[in-house]
Amino acid sequence: MTRRRRPLLVLPTTAAIILLSGCGDDAPEGDAPPSSPATAGETTVAPEGQSGSDQQADLEFEDQSGDGSSVVVDTVSAPQGGFVVVTAEGSDVPLGSVRVQVGTTDDAEVPLDAPLTADTDLTATLYADTDGDGGFDPSADQAVPEPISGDDSSDDTSDDSDVVDDGAEYSLR
Repeated sequence: MTRRRRPLLVLPTTAAIILLSGCGDDAPEGDAPPSSPATAGETTVAPEGQSGSDQQADLEFEDQSGDGSSVVVDTVSAPQGGFVVVTAEGSDVPLGSVRVQVGTTDDAEVPLDAPLTADTDLTATLYADTDGDGGFDPSADQAVPEPISGDDSSDDTSDDSDVVDDGAEYSLR
């Protein structure tokens, strides 16, 4: 007795039904389709490396010692992808930078372009990738402003130049 083979149309048909069932619109006729968080003006948490996180920008930079070739920023909270840039306190000239993704990064190591030769007061600043090219450009990328909390809004002494930064003392070993 010879057994006839039946075409396996059941699997592709089942897959198509499942796929198409997710495409329907559940709104009753005449109602507007539901809006997504993006179209409703709400902030959404974006995938890593994308902008749009509802996380508050912040960083913590603690005193440390080492051979002067790199520094470690303890914690970086970035609402959008960008960079941590290290400068000598009171200077705008970057000593080094590292790319950070959306979210919280612990122990972000920043390699310095030239090793430190003396104990130095440093500042770590969070920058947004303003031009979107993936590389830090001090003439294009902008420092991330400090988030305004509810009790800061009434402070008449605050100014718009406050950015997300923190200072630390670096000691050579």
